Amino acid sequence: MGTRAGTACAVLVVLAAMPTMAGAQTDYRNLDDGRPVRTEDAFVVEHHGFELLAPLTYDADVSGARRYSLQPEIEYGVLANTQVSIKLPLGAVDSAGSDRGIGGLQFSALYNLNAEGPSLPAFSVRADLTLPVGALGGDVALATVKAIATRTFGLTRLHLNGVWTFGTSAADGPRLEAPPRWFASAALDYTLYRSSLLLVAELGASQDYAGAETALTAGLGLRWQWTPTLVLDAGLARRLTGGAGPDLELTAGLSHAFAMRALTPRAGGTPDRPVDATEQPRAEQFYYPGSFNWQFLSRFPEAARLFNAFDYGHATLYEHLLTTPRAQLSRALQREYRFLTIDLLRRPPRFGVAEVAIEPEYARIAWQAKLMFDWAHVLHRQVYDVYADPSLSVARRDSIIETLTDYYLSRGAYAFTAVPKSMALMDGQWFSQVFRTREPRFNGLIWAYHWLQVGLYEPFVVSNDPAEQRAGVNATVAHFWAMLEDGRGQVPRVMPMTAVIAPMFSRRHPRAAVIFDNLHMMHDIISDILVADTLSRAEKDRLIREQLAEYRDPTRNVMTMDEWWSMGDMMGGADMMGGQPGTLPTTSPGAAAPGHRHE
Repeated sequence: MGTRAGTACAVLVVLAAMPTMAGAQTDYRNLDDGRPVRTEDAFVVEHHGFELLAPLTYDADVSGARRYSLQPEIEYGVLANTQVSIKLPLGAVDSAGSDRGIGGLQFSALYNLNAEGPSLPAFSVRADLTLPVGALGGDVALATVKAIATRTFGLTRLHLNGVWTFGTSAADGPRLEAPPRWFASAALDYTLYRSSLLLVAELGASQDYAGAETALTAGLGLRWQWTPTLVLDAGLARRLTGGAGPDLELTAGLSHAFAMRALTPRAGGTPDRPVDATEQPRAEQFYYPGSFNWQFLSRFPEAARLFNAFDYGHATLYEHLLTTPRAQLSRALQREYRFLTIDLLRRPPRFGVAEVAIEPEYARIAWQAKLMFDWAHVLHRQVYDVYADPSLSVARRDSIIETLTDYYLSRGAYAFTAVPKSMALMDGQWFSQVFRTREPRFNGLIWAYHWLQVGLYEPFVVSNDPAEQRAGVNATVAHFWAMLEDGRGQVPRVMPMTAVIAPMFSRRHPRAAVIFDNLHMMHDIISDILVADTLSRAEKDRLIREQLAEYRDPTRNVMTMDEWWSMGDMMGGADMMGGQPGTLPTTSPGAAAPGHRHE
């Protein structure tokens, strides 16, 4: 076992030491096949993303047989909603004698048919081909098909798997990992979003080959986000009745998500098209790779982690606006406001919140809106990362930010236009301004979020000195906290405009600045639509889709760049928008320390 253990440890060390080329966080909520339980969820690796997996497995049965295996696998999001993978199991089976070697070569493809809808769960289909390669690869090729369904109930999800394998036989040669003739399972998982931890429980039944006894098994597992790109998992399975398989199985694994620049698409524009309500593709995409990724989280964690709490704040707002009865809404939002300002913002999650766990009903009717917001937030955070990377020159920094903007705009179906849209879309439609009128306190909190999101850029543009940049970031965060001081602070009274709050950034990168303004306007529009009492859910879905199409269209209801630059003065300037970054609000005698509690 010394050689096997050494090989396993070497693989894990290599994974942990790999440079952070990744652009997107590994989703600890994704259940892979066999990690940490046998049940898989319906979701695939993001388009253009890779995931390298290294699970270790030990199992034992009553006959005394022991099996040890390392099953390295590489997964790739080859198309939107489509994942392909290759697995090469290595290991040993110790019983009367000792067999070791390669346990076959497996090729797999997984296709996600849809995101969750108002009535249907997410469905996926998977196909595996296992070739008889190696001393423990059996004598014949095996073909497996799997059907997968996933349904979200807030922090809890239900998964159902059904598997059938062609070619199984009692006479097959020795196999390191023999897939059963059929397998069916149900699993429940629960998300602890603040610690980025997923807990899983599973119950399954299987038959090894025709005529074999049916086995019933139970399993437990967990997945934990270790770093932005590394996930650890562990699982335990026990055979309850029947069958001749292992009585006990233990798994532990590590996965690393990354992308390769050579495989990312060039900017140039994806045809802009509406997303039909019956189609609702999940359509997630890995974002632009580079060594700058996660620099902001590493160097400015107090500021970076606030955005994870902001994600929760937006998600819980939309879910309440959609699902909470009008008579109970104000009280519910007051509770959420206190939770956010007293608790979550003070102790924000380690990594990004899986918003669908907070807003499951909203995501079912407005999945495209969620994708558009997520994609724009990715651009937001990557720009922070570029600014926080001390190895980049000013010219290189500016060049990368423009490349990131090109990459963002290349997803035409999910990108806000870089042409400034008319403020009448936010303030002049029949449903406009209802949310801010009914819930001014929560609206002010959202606008304070938006102020900080653009205000943090300015300290990096004003100075190239790292100490001065850090002082500017700290002062800007302190300004944000001062805004929230009851009776003393002053949240923005109109929507913060990027050109006003971050003028130097806006001059360097006007396209990104306009995108962020369009994003923030759309946040307001959706809040107004969701709070509208006269609309059914189907009508809200339709109206949100119409507004999303409007904000992807660079030809209608737009203003010139000169008008955009002057809009801030027409709206009252920086004082109405929360003040300039790096200063304290004029109405506040001082900034609150992050640990200060207020009621």
